[in-house]
Amino acid sequence: MQLMTLLTSDEKELLTKAASLMEELLETLEVMQDKELVKDLRASLREVKQGKTMTLDELVRDLHLEKEIFG
Repeated sequence: MQLMTLLTSDEKELLTKAASLMEELLETLEVMQDKELVKDLRASLREVKQGKTMTLDELVRDLHLEKEIFG
């Protein structure tokens, strides 16, 4: 006797993608409820638009982590 598959591989893939999307939406809603985090994110985005960024190498040097990161 053979077992019958309830979902096709395409349906399984679609279900997996839908579950992943739902998880992302829930995480987004969770972030949006944290007013302080949203405020910080907006401030960070303004800084990026103003060009107040640095490369990873610059950050590592600024934090004096060269030995820990680069050996």
